[in-house]
Amino acid sequence: MNNDFKQALNRMGDALFTRRCRICGEVVELDSDFCEKCDRVERIALPRCDYCGASKDCCNCKKHKNEYKRIIAPFYYEDSIENAVNRCKSSNMPFLAKEFARQISISCKEEYCDIHFDCITFVPMTGFDSFKRGFNQSQLIAKELSGLICVDSVKLLKKIRRTKPQKTQRARQRKVNVYGAFDLIDKDFVKDKTILLVDDVKTTGSTLNECAKMLKIYGAKDVYCAVFALVSHFKK
Repeated sequence: MNNDFKQALNRMGDALFTRRCRICGEVVELDSDFCEKCDRVERIALPRCDYCGASKDCCNCKKHKNEYKRIIAPFYYEDSIENAVNRCKSSNMPFLAKEFARQISISCKEEYCDIHFDCITFVPMTGFDSFKRGFNQSQLIAKELSGLICVDSVKLLKKIRRTKPQKTQRARQRKVNVYGAFDLIDKDFVKDKTILLVDDVKTTGSTLNECAKMLKIYGAKDVYCAVFALVSHFKK
């Protein structure tokens, strides 16, 4: 058999039959949904702090007031979960957002089951950044989550100026970095609505706070947050 033809067949077989971990995208056996690391990852234990989202057993966040009413997340941003988020954004694996949403939906059904949401929205990117990446992972998560919890996903926010990546900023700089970076698309739509704001990761909460602030300025009744992973500075 011609070597080039054999290599082409091998590449075709890899494309057709390669199975990847639903969370992190690592190649797994054909009969597996998750890699070994993701299969063992522990969810954030209940009960969770309303202010920072961490388990109350290891929270020391001092209950600082947020613009959003409450935040939940299924996982801490570490190990295979950190790898999953980075792969989704940097390795062109937008399909991972589907499992991110499914994991978030489990937490929503645990902790937000008594809340009626009028809509889901998400943290936006600038048009340039969205074009450069090819997708907004937070928008993909919101779209998938919409079907799982039966709440409409609506694009409410727009990013009106580019900011430096939050991960490159110190905690005190993050608020300044995103100050005034967001606005509403339709300023009348949010009035008296209870909104679920979605993002992939929460570090200090500055971005979520700024988005929630704009929603509330234009009349949103309450803003709740849900993310796939959070950076816990208080975890033992």
